[in-house]
Amino acid sequence: MADPYTTLGVEQTATTDDIKRAYRKLAHQYHPDKKTGDEEKFKEVNAAYQVLSDDEKRSQYDQFGSTFEDAGQGGGAGGFNGFNVNFEDLGINDVFEQFFGGGRGRARQSRGEDIGIDLSISFRESAEGVSREVTTRLPQACSRCHGNAAEPGTPITECATCSGSGQVSTTRQTMLGTFAQTTVCPECKGEGKKAEQACTQCRGEGREVTDQTLDVEVPAGIADGQAIRLSGKGSAAQRGGITGDLFIKIHVDPDETLRRDGDDVRSIESISFVDASLGTTKSVTTLAGEHELEIPSGTQPGAEFRLAGKGFPRLQGSGTGDQLVTVEVSIPQKLSKQQREALEAFRQAKPKKSLF
Repeated sequence: MADPYTTLGVEQTATTDDIKRAYRKLAHQYHPDKKTGDEEKFKEVNAAYQVLSDDEKRSQYDQFGSTFEDAGQGGGAGGFNGFNVNFEDLGINDVFEQFFGGGRGRARQSRGEDIGIDLSISFRESAEGVSREVTTRLPQACSRCHGNAAEPGTPITECATCSGSGQVSTTRQTMLGTFAQTTVCPECKGEGKKAEQACTQCRGEGREVTDQTLDVEVPAGIADGQAIRLSGKGSAAQRGGITGDLFIKIHVDPDETLRRDGDDVRSIESISFVDASLGTTKSVTTLAGEHELEIPSGTQPGAEFRLAGKGFPRLQGSGTGDQLVTVEVSIPQKLSKQQREALEAFRQAKPKKSLF
C-alpha cells in the first residue's frame, strides 16, 4: 500500500486528532455515494486510516516502514466492499448531534502533544544497532496530584454545567425552524469533571515541565531519516488525559569509505594498472572489518565485485545485504626511466592481435 501519511496528507508527527480530521475530510470527499466520489480513493483513505488509527500498526510502520495488507482483504461481513468503515470516526454522528440535538453525550479526554527530537548515530551504529540515553524537557504529569489537577485529599466532582457529559446544548431560531447545537463545555473543557480545589503545585494544569531520561534501543539496519516512536513518552495532557508520543528521528553520520545503497553497502577500491593486468589481493574495509578481496588478472576499470552478506541487516525479514566493491584503475602521471623502458618493451612485445 501507499504511504498512509501521504494518502491522508498528514505529517509523521500528526496527532490522533489530526489523523481523524484528515480521514473525515477525505472520506466525505471520496465517498462513492457522492456525485464527486471515487471508490478507489475511498478504499485507499480507509486503508491508510486502518494503519494510523491503530497504535501498534502505526508504531511498526514508523519504526520499520512495514507494509500492511489493504484493509478488508480476505472478505468479511459488514463495511463497504469489505472495508470496515467507522462512521463515528467519519463524523456523521457529530453532524446529527450538532444540528438535531440527538446522540449520546460523552466527555472528551484530552491528549498531550506528540514531540519530535533528533538523534545522531554513526554509520556503523546504524548497521549494528545501539542503545542510547536521551533526555527531554517536557510537560509531565504533576508529581503532587499525579495529573488529575486536584489538590491531594480534595474531591473531583462531576461538572455542574454539563452534568458530566462534557458538552452543552444551545438552541437557536432560524428561518428554517429551531436548531439545537452541541458544543464543548466551556467550564470543564469537555472532560465532564472538575477539581473542587486546584493543585497548588501545578495550579490545576495537571502537569509540570521536568527532565525525562529514556533508554532508546536503535535497531540494527535503521536508515538515515527513519524515526522511532515511543508511545506515551511525549507531552502529558492537561488534567490527566492521554500522554502524547515521542518521535526520535535518526540522523546517520556519513562514513569516509562506505556508502549505503538500500540494504547494500558500496565502496571504491583503487588499484594500479599493473595489478589490474596481473591480478592482486586487496584489503577491503567492510562493516565487519577488513576483508581480503581477490582481484583476478585482466580486471577492467569499473569492474564490480560482490561480497555476499557484508551489507546492512534487513529490518523487514531476515538476512543482510551485500557489499559492492567498484574497482578504479589508476594511471601514473609520471614514470621513472626504468618504468618507461619496461612499458616500451611491453609495447614492442605486444602480439599482432590486441590483448585489450
